[in-house]
Amino acid sequence: RRVLFRSINEQLQRIKEKIPLIQKYYHHNIFEPPLSEVEVLAYEKAHHIRLPEDYRKFITTIASAGEKPFYGLYDIIKPKPEYEMNSIPEKPFPYTIDAPLLIYQIDDDTYEMLMEEENDEICRGYLVLCQEGCGMTNILVVNSGDETTYGTMWFFDLSNDFGIAPIFKPGTKEPMHFLDWIEYWIDFTLQADDDDDFGFIELT
Repeated sequence: RRVLFRSINEQLQRIKEKIPLIQKYYHHNIFEPPLSEVEVLAYEKAHHIRLPEDYRKFITTIASAGEKPFYGLYDIIKPKPEYEMNSIPEKPFPYTIDAPLLIYQIDDDTYEMLMEEENDEICRGYLVLCQEGCGMTNILVVNSGDETTYGTMWFFDLSNDFGIAPIFKPGTKEPMHFLDWIEYWIDFTLQADDDDDFGFIELT
């Protein structure tokens, strides 16, 4: 556990050092002030969860939210846009790294059941972190009985009949955690041409 915390702190320090470079790229401050420990504890208590440590440290030391990546990083305290699908974080996430939800793998009856508006089977155990547009979002698993799934970033896209699948580091089968995800965006942005977007991250 000490190794884990040291790794998080080292990655967090790298990100802190890169933030000023990102601010220059956008010519203004794109991140909002961090949340207080009291605010985060209150959120965790209300939802009966413990936020993943790397995400928790980011929102209490660097930024609570921001204009980027994509259409912006959501604040866990502030209400999300009305069109955004909300999750029930206090209920366990129903999928694992090895068993995601891929629409092409399920039958028609299961598909119809999952798409029912009142069905909360898929809308639990995660936070919606940002919107890519066209119904595609990036989510963070905050409640899972599977240790390798907890704290990982996933791509959520039911609107285009893709599914819900973990995001892997490019060229590997290692799932991304929050700091991996935000640092990947920072590095890609600093190296990108004006016409480039976020860049490809492996999903399967």
